[in-house]
Order: sequence, then C-alpha cells, then structure tokens
Amino acid sequence: MAKIATMTIWNVQLGLAVHVKAPNGKYIIIDLGTGTQESGNTSPLTKRKSDYIAYMIITHPHLDHIDDILCFDDNPPKILHRVKSLTNDEVMKNVQECDKEKFKKYCSINDQYTLPVNPGNENYTGNPDNYGGLSIQTFSTSDCDHSNFNNFSIVTIFTLSGVKVVVCGDNETASLEILMKQSDFKDAVRNADVLVAPHHGRESAYHPEFVELVNPRITVISDTKNTETSASNKYSEKSRGWKVGGEDRSCLTTRKDGDIEVNFGESDDPKYSGALYIKTNR
Repeated sequence: MAKIATMTIWNVQLGLAVHVKAPNGKYIIIDLGTGTQESGNTSPLTKRKSDYIAYMIITHPHLDHIDDILCFDDNPPKILHRVKSLTNDEVMKNVQECDKEKFKKYCSINDQYTLPVNPGNENYTGNPDNYGGLSIQTFSTSDCDHSNFNNFSIVTIFTLSGVKVVVCGDNETASLEILMKQSDFKDAVRNADVLVAPHHGRESAYHPEFVELVNPRITVISDTKNTETSASNKYSEKSRGWKVGGEDRSCLTTRKDGDIEVNFGESDDPKYSGALYIKTNR
C-alpha cells in the first residue's frame, strides 16, 4: 500500500513556514512565517482552516517564525511543541511596539498548552502509526546563551519508508556544536535525503561537519532576496543532487524557486522514482 507524505516549504521570504501532510491526512506545521502579496502566501496557516492539524512546532520565538500567529485560533493544533526554556518575560523583552500583539499571543499560547502528552494520545509523535507510518523526532538544546534565541531552535526529523527529511529552524553553529556531541542526534540526521538548512542558509549557521553528516541529496533554503550572507554555494557543493523538473539540482531556494513541494515515501506511481519527488512553482 502506498505511503506518501507531502511537505511544502512556503515562499515566505525572510521566515519559515513548513507544512507536512502525513500519509493518513494529518498535518504537522513547523513555524508560522508569512509571505507578501507578491509571493501569494500572505498567510500559509489559513490554507489549513479545514484540515486536521495534529501537531505544531514553533522552533523559536522570533518574529519571522511567528508572524502568522494571529491566525492560530482559526484552527489550533491538538499538540504544540515550542521552546520551554525561554520565559515569557524573556520573549517580551525589547519587543517593538508594532509587534507586541503577536508576541503577547505567543506567550498566551505558551501558557495555554501545559498538559503533558500521554503516549496513548492519538497524536503522540512517539508512535509513527499515529501519522500513517511517518516517524517524527525532535531535538534542541537549552545550553546556549539566552541572548540568541536562534540557538534554542527545535530540529525536526521526518522518516518514511527509508526517506529522511531534516528541518533545522534557525540554529547557528553554537547550538549545532552542542547537538553534534549527542549520538542520538547524529544517528537521527545521518544520511538524510532532504535538508531544510538552518537559519535561512546563512554563513552564521553553516556547520561543515553537520552538513557532511546529513549528506543530503538536496538542500532547501527558505530565504529572502538579500543573499549577502548566504552559504547556498557551500550547501550545493555538499549536496548529492536530485532531479527537479527534469534538471539536476543540489540546492533549492524559495527566493528563486518559490513554494517547494517534497513528496516522499513509497508509491506505485512512476513519478516517485527513488521514493522522492520534488517540484517547485517556478
């Protein structure tokens, strides 16, 4: 029986919004970035109004990752995973007046989702059967300086039928250095098929040993038109390559490729060659 998961990396410029549809139709949302009228994705979250959002991850409380949070109540997730080692006072510190409503909403949600998730819960991520066979693992560290929320970002690893996808949030080299000392983390990210690069593919987050360990077929970068600090060339060199739209590609960016859709798993459809099929909207 075919088992396909579909991941969309929305073109939200400076930010991140990733939606994953599990084989059984449940949705996993990673971050709440928004696009512009030009990108056509002003609010990716509103596209899920009638869908079953089982699990949401907010990798860290920076504006470009929670910008869509005022739409949260339209269809709240059954389970929320966020950084718990940062206090609401820390989150609200130095927030600009024009952004306070969104950060206050984040803090309110933080206070709302307080009950532990029982392993018997139908959306418990420790049981892949709850997501049609899709395995979901998460890692983060709380050992970095609290002055940089990026380094508290949650890393998510999806695995289905031997295909692996790693989504990194905004981790920079300091947190990646800590995570790379953990054997379970290294085992989880090793030899992945798709890497959604940390911190929008910037130089500040490029960790050579981490990228070599992940050894992706293709790297995806969610970024803006400002490419002065982009490490996309380095990711291209370290990615094995894959066919996208009939072309050999090693690195895709929302800046150039728009919304990026990754289908992975197993299927009888010949277009899913190698259990991985990627397309862009440009």
